[in-house]
Parts: sequence; structure tokens; C-alpha cells
Amino acid sequence: MHSARSHRHPTSSHATRQEPLTDRRFEDLLQQANAFFAQAERDPEAVRQEIIAEIVDTMKRYGLTVEDLRTTR
Repeated sequence: MHSARSHRHPTSSHATRQEPLTDRRFEDLLQQANAFFAQAERDPEAVRQEIIAEIVDTMKRYGLTVEDLRTTR
């Protein structure tokens, strides 16, 4: 007959000390989870379009053309 101990799942090979789950800790973990999911849901094409728009705005602001970008000095 096996003891109850033999049916337990093994614990991690390295023991970590867990912080108590205070309201502040919970909020921190929630913010981290939200940031993780926001990054995962990010649309690469939308990001690309935002960057292109920023470049175009900067070029207009400084009066630059594509030819100016191709010129090496």
C-alpha cells in the first residue's frame, strides 16, 4: 500500500519564495498580465503603418524628400 505522499506531484527543483498576495501585488500582477496580452494582440501591420505615418510627418516637417534619404553625404 502506498502512502498519500507518493501520490503528490513533485515540487519544483528550486524553491521560490512567494510574496503574499496583497491588493498591491494583485494590481501589479494584473498590470503585467494586461501588458503581456496587449503585446500579444498587437497587429504588426498596424504598427508598421503607424511608423510610416510618423516618418511621413517628420519628412513633411523638415521638408525632406525620398531623394534626400537616398543621398549620402
